[in-house]
Amino acid sequence: MSERASRALAEMPEDLSNLEVTFTHFLPKGTVGLDALRRIGSGYLRDYTLTAERFLPEIAMPPDLASLIEDIARNDRGVIMTMGKGGVGKTSVAAAIAVALAERGSKVILTTTDPAAHVAHAVTKGIPNLTITRIDPELEVRHYADDILGKAGQRMDAAALRLLEEDLRSPCTEEIAVFRAFARTVDQGKDAFVVLDTAPTGHTILLLDAAEAYHREVMRANGDMPESVRELLPRLRDGNYTRVLIVTLPESTPVHEAERLQEDLVRAGIKPYAWIINQSILASGTRDPVLREHGAYENTYIDLVQQKLASHTALIPWMSLEHGGG
Repeated sequence: MSERASRALAEMPEDLSNLEVTFTHFLPKGTVGLDALRRIGSGYLRDYTLTAERFLPEIAMPPDLASLIEDIARNDRGVIMTMGKGGVGKTSVAAAIAVALAERGSKVILTTTDPAAHVAHAVTKGIPNLTITRIDPELEVRHYADDILGKAGQRMDAAALRLLEEDLRSPCTEEIAVFRAFARTVDQGKDAFVVLDTAPTGHTILLLDAAEAYHREVMRANGDMPESVRELLPRLRDGNYTRVLIVTLPESTPVHEAERLQEDLVRAGIKPYAWIINQSILASGTRDPVLREHGAYENTYIDLVQQKLASHTALIPWMSLEHGGG
């Protein structure tokens, strides 16, 4: 943990490193609430000579990620979507699931809707049965525009085509193109596992809103829509076809933001299959008394997820190695 923190500080952009910096001690019970802020402001430093045993877990621990993958693998196909706020480890979790399924012999496609994500960096190259792709907005816009212009060119004159080309340069063209690519990706779940690392929460909700809007249009007009688009929302709502995994951290803000995400999904008719609690100090087995107290702080949020928020839960211990972002 110390090495990771030192590396982050060393790699800080120059514009940030030139600013005035104030350092505080690690606060095992987080930085949420007035009491925590007062401790930061007062330079509070606790005496951590207490034994680690004082901070033993007080709750039944959730199963590990391998148990969840075992359950998912029984289907042999379908879509697995990792969702959550930025920085909780969606990309790492998606990569771990994809690799585990591929190693079992299943055909797996690992992809992302997040323009900032690099799923390929999170996976060792050359794993049999595993294909890594990404939805590239620029490429999808070109393909979509070429398709529209190709069809329109047969029935429009030059002036009308120029107007259409101008219209296709609008921002909504990218939204439509990316949405259709997303629908095609979900469609591949008919024949393989598609592990989809989504963009942070806000972007994902917009994508789901678009799915609902498109579905209403399909029901109203039933026009020239690809089958993948027509079937998208029903597939996302089908728990046997799509399994949504909410990834979070055992801390106040990530858990409460994930809870709001779940509420948005349920309103859209999509029930999350499981919650994955990532980077748990409590699950790491540390004997350091400071970190053990932080583990005790995690108890509240692990228990909340297990007892009130999730139908299935998996717990991933804090690991010293980083595998991607998300």
